[in-house]
Amino acid sequence: MRSVPLVTAALPPSPAPATAGEPATFLSAKDFDGLYSAYFHHVTRWARSFGCPAADIDDVAQETFLVARKRLAQFDGENAAGWLYRIAQHVTRAQRRTAWVRRVLHLDPDLRAADPQQVSPAEALEQRESRRKMQDILSRMTERRRTAFFLFEIEGYTGEEIAQLERISLNTVYSRLHHARREFMTLLAKAEGMEPGT
Repeated sequence: MRSVPLVTAALPPSPAPATAGEPATFLSAKDFDGLYSAYFHHVTRWARSFGCPAADIDDVAQETFLVARKRLAQFDGENAAGWLYRIAQHVTRAQRRTAWVRRVLHLDPDLRAADPQQVSPAEALEQRESRRKMQDILSRMTERRRTAFFLFEIEGYTGEEIAQLERISLNTVYSRLHHARREFMTLLAKAEGMEPGT
């Protein structure tokens, strides 16, 4: 995986850093569109290096810029490449984790749309067993953790949206997600007959 410094020679320059007390110089819609045009191709390359499936690369790149737009106020105007790189890395990880969970639960639209006649009896049995195992794992989680996990990882809600729905703080949402993921992986390892963390 290439690090940011190795590719910055081919990257467009970062926007001029903001002066004290002033917002970054590219906060306008026009300037952000320029940032999008300048870096979109680089974001797709980074997503590919993070292991993003080819079919999902454009979606991950688009999501990276949606997240970036929401976080513009947090950006100090320096090293736009590194800033976008870290966002793309986070988005790709989230996409891969969510896609995996959805596949296991058979919530992927492409899987649901598949012709049942093209699925062998062995594959159908494996899918039913995987779904049963996953539902059993979710049923063993506490209600609060299960709800946060399902809304975030499977339904695609943001932490902020879950906080509003549950009327809890954002920190509480992320705390529940943290513990839910650990609990999920521990229960999955036990279901697979492995030691947690192996």
